Amino acid sequence: MNMRRALIVPAVLLIMVWTAQASWGGKAFIIDSKDVPIRSAPSTNKKVIGSLPPGTAVEILKESEWTLVRFTSPSGDKRDGWVPTRTLGTRPPDDALIKDMQAETSTLKDKLNSTEKEKTDLSAREKDLTDKLAKLSASFEALKSGSANYVKLKEECDSTKVLLTEAQEQIRTLTQENENLKLSQMIRWFGAGALVLFAGWFIGWISGRRRNKRQSSYFF
Repeated sequence: MNMRRALIVPAVLLIMVWTAQASWGGKAFIIDSKDVPIRSAPSTNKKVIGSLPPGTAVEILKESEWTLVRFTSPSGDKRDGWVPTRTLGTRPPDDALIKDMQAETSTLKDKLNSTEKEKTDLSAREKDLTDKLAKLSASFEALKSGSANYVKLKEECDSTKVLLTEAQEQIRTLTQENENLKLSQMIRWFGAGALVLFAGWFIGWISGRRRNKRQSSYFF
């Protein structure tokens, strides 16, 4: 058991060291308190091709006393250069972290203020739209009621027109019948009067003949 433990502990330590080295070989940060010059070769006598501020993330390509790193230039291009290994760490310096957090906090605060303003504007717009919708709904209901009344009145008007036409037609028919009755009555009255006159004339003629006959009989 002791021998197994003695073998396990070094293995675990080896894995931890290998993991740390693997992590170190991927990404690192500038931990110096000031900008670090980037040189074209691993020497302080070589040309400076740029500088990296504290907290800048870099990709490690090769490391010893000097480390070859790949960084992003201000123009956005990927470039390679050498920096002293002592200026690199696995995490950004606290000052850089605090500065980044402050910048992020400021950005979030501005975004929050912008969001609150947008929310206020949207709330005001929502109220305006709600009021407008209420007015439109009331207008729609009034228009719908008015339209219903209009349709009803139009139907009544059309029905009344039909009834008026029928009544006018009946009046014309009755007027014609009345005229015909008047004419027929006048004809009957005229015929009756003529018949009376003829009867009176005929009776008078008969009476006259009878008188003449009686008178003639007296003379003989």
